Amino acid sequence: MARGGKAREFLAGTRIVHGSGCVRERLPSELAALGAPVVALVADRGLADLGLLVALVPGLPGVELPLCGLIGVDPDLAEAERAAQVAIEHGARAVLGIGGGSALCAAKAVAMRLRNPGPLDLYAGRDKLSNLPASVIAIPTTAGSGTEVSPVVVLHDSSQERHVVIRGRGYEPNVAMLDGALLRSLPARPMVHAALDALSHCYESLWSRGASQLTDALALAAARSIRASLPRALEGSEEDMQDLVEASAMANLACGAAELGLVHALTSAPTVALPHGYQNGVLLPHVASFNAPVLDEVAAREIARLPAFYERIGFEPSFAGGELDAAGAEAMIAAALSNPFRDTNRRPADEADLRELMAAAGAPVATSAGPRGGPVAR
Repeated sequence: MARGGKAREFLAGTRIVHGSGCVRERLPSELAALGAPVVALVADRGLADLGLLVALVPGLPGVELPLCGLIGVDPDLAEAERAAQVAIEHGARAVLGIGGGSALCAAKAVAMRLRNPGPLDLYAGRDKLSNLPASVIAIPTTAGSGTEVSPVVVLHDSSQERHVVIRGRGYEPNVAMLDGALLRSLPARPMVHAALDALSHCYESLWSRGASQLTDALALAAARSIRASLPRALEGSEEDMQDLVEASAMANLACGAAELGLVHALTSAPTVALPHGYQNGVLLPHVASFNAPVLDEVAAREIARLPAFYERIGFEPSFAGGELDAAGAEAMIAAALSNPFRDTNRRPADEADLRELMAAAGAPVATSAGPRGGPVAR
């Protein structure tokens, strides 16, 4: 659908290698092609704890792969800085990131610091690096964030109201390797949360002010793929795991160009420890209903399928009792009020709207009425 308004850009700067088994087949040659004698390895801590990391990392004559950081959930600035310092001490010239979105964000942060002085929060905002990051090969082991194709790094700092976000042209990984076989060890709950994160990227792209024919095409195709493939992937289908990881990258390419909206504005509070994908999944149907009046017919038909999809995977879009307290809910609202994604959401939302959306999702907040448009019927 053609849209008027200001000029937009669509950039896909990452070369994507995809297919089940592609990491085993192609990673040695991709590492050699970097031309770097030392490549910093930044990986998911859970992957290492399960003993799976060693099998993924090839021995390659002439290339050192020092382990510079094992990353947990939601990497903070200090963790990324420590990994960068180890990489610098080893003389790394490039980075290999393996893991979920947290590990890959940290890997991209390390690549920034290999060519720029610290601290990392100096570069919060857009296009503030003095030099482009070092080369990165990104290998996702979940299908959710899509950060392997994104020029954005999100880091946490509990002393700040919002996440530290660093983004810019050329900040994306050089190569992303999308291998569904790597999802085989992923438990069901993290797989669902990751997929809901990716689905939120699809839907937020549809109701963003920056949406275009290009982003709509990617978002709609990725959403259909996620809805079709997640239930079968949960049953162990490797073919559907491959579809999931590819759809996750497509969703990020869509939201990276279109920008995000109210879901991600509300889930940007660093003090809330609930998994990011879970938060997004809970809020998505309620924000979708809020934005329904501004969607075209094709997008409206897509979001109308969301309740049946949630029913199929057994996901309840409501915060369970006690998992989000009043302080956490207020932190989410405060973060959203100062987040630029509130402004890129096509339907304007004030504080009252945010409170109504949070209340519809079961959060303990004070509100005077139900959300405009109401929650999606169950």
